[in-house]
Amino acid sequence: MKERIKRAAKDAAARAAGPAPKQVKLKLVHIDFWSAVRVGFLCTVAIGVAILVASFLSWVVASQAGVFGSINNLLNGASGSGTLDVGSTLSLPRVMSFALALAFIQMVAGTLLSGVTALIFNVIGRITGGVSVGFTSNN
Repeated sequence: MKERIKRAAKDAAARAAGPAPKQVKLKLVHIDFWSAVRVGFLCTVAIGVAILVASFLSWVVASQAGVFGSINNLLNGASGSGTLDVGSTLSLPRVMSFALALAFIQMVAGTLLSGVTALIFNVIGRITGGVSVGFTSNN
């Protein structure tokens, strides 16, 4: 009797858990060029925004911590003249314009590289037959 109850409990637990996950193996043989370019562009836009925010925050922290004044004192003491002013050379508009130029160049280069990478993958996939990828369903 106890064996029957245990077996019935096991069967009920198996039914409640559902069917076993199905495993599927697929091959990735082609990446659409324009899809790769769009995704690459969106990723590089996000990185570009991060560059701008990080540059601004770095400048604010350096300015508030007095880093520019310390560098001025060090350079003026080492050179013996009092004409160097790092704070005016690394002003916020200059730093942000440099960061904007860097972000723009990064966006253009990253977008182009994502398209070129898709083309290279497609050529290699045509030669080798693609990349085998395994998937499992989570029901």
